Amino acid sequence: MGVVHKYGGSSVATIEKIKAVAQRVAEVARENGPVAMVASAMGKTTNELIALAGEIGGEINPREMDSLLSTGEQKTVTLLAMALQNLGIPAISLTGFQAGFLTNRIFSHAKIQDIQIANVQKHIDAGRVPVLAGFQGIDADGNITTLGRGGSDTTAVALAAKLGWDCEIYTDVDGVYTVDPRICSGALKLRTISYDEMMEMASLGAGVLETRSVEIAKKYGVRLFLGRSLEKDLTKGTYIMDATSFEDMPVTGISIKQDCTTVRASGLPAGTLPVSSLFDVIADLDINVDMISRQMLDDGSGMLSFSCSGADAEKLLQESGRRGLPYSLTQQKGLVKISLVGAGMITHSGISAKAFSVLNTAKVPYYQITTSEISISITIDEENRDHAVTALAEAFGLCDTNN
Repeated sequence: MGVVHKYGGSSVATIEKIKAVAQRVAEVARENGPVAMVASAMGKTTNELIALAGEIGGEINPREMDSLLSTGEQKTVTLLAMALQNLGIPAISLTGFQAGFLTNRIFSHAKIQDIQIANVQKHIDAGRVPVLAGFQGIDADGNITTLGRGGSDTTAVALAAKLGWDCEIYTDVDGVYTVDPRICSGALKLRTISYDEMMEMASLGAGVLETRSVEIAKKYGVRLFLGRSLEKDLTKGTYIMDATSFEDMPVTGISIKQDCTTVRASGLPAGTLPVSSLFDVIADLDINVDMISRQMLDDGSGMLSFSCSGADAEKLLQESGRRGLPYSLTQQKGLVKISLVGAGMITHSGISAKAFSVLNTAKVPYYQITTSEISISITIDEENRDHAVTALAEAFGLCDTNN
């Protein structure tokens, strides 16, 4: 069985780093057998391409933007293939189209519908290392599409699933930590984490892996590894796999989502139509909302609240005013959402009580609260983020207090 290596933009940001990555992959190919690669655009290339499009001015056509952004990954994989060839390793660069990644036609957020693996498999069978451009595919009409933020992770895991291989994702972090080490210096690195916990942490703000990639890994049983680029010792990273035990740690980690705004709709008339009309606007604007709650008042009216990004909140307030909807919308800015995540919550009671007690002791006010089977999410003022996260991490044993 082979392995898919994925390298993020920081790992291939310069020619020197590309040569170093090629050297590492060459060693794997010589020592362990078949290997395929997926790479992101070099360094800040994607941001630079977006800025170039902005300089053109006017309304940016989403099809053309995807076509432009796809060139970043194509440059990287071509250089990687050249570097491998210089080391005596047969290699070939492939765009998303050449690799058979078929997607729907939602530009900038396309979903993979199928991978026609024959071309990739042909090169593997011929002893070549296929070097795939991450983040991209092609729709039924032949248009280049991109998979959205973190799309190269999704490319790599989907390829591994199709080949029946393991997937190793290399980046600029050592693995998955219980909490952001930049906030809590004593944060602990996890040797393993379950698919469900990693999906929950990713969806709630942990930026180390893209949520869809973990979902694919779970669905197709891909053994997933996350570690620092060029690190040969795989015991130093984190494996994402099936859960082994829910008993040891009721809370596995804390995720943090910045840029959270609470929107409140007050004076909603009784009935379902007003709520439906509000969510029609939300859907029309393609806004993702979270932490939804509704309260009915004694006079028969209602109040609804939910969270979203600050930019989306502004769009919603403007559009609701333009449409003249029969209720008032207000927003509370400057919030962050912190989430305790752990599959052990299924078998442990009292997690919520302990979390609220910790926040009360720390004198941190909190607002909206939502729960799932394996998470508790709370919005707090951004200024209290570090204090609250550190207090919770210490209380649940997620950091080394002697560090």
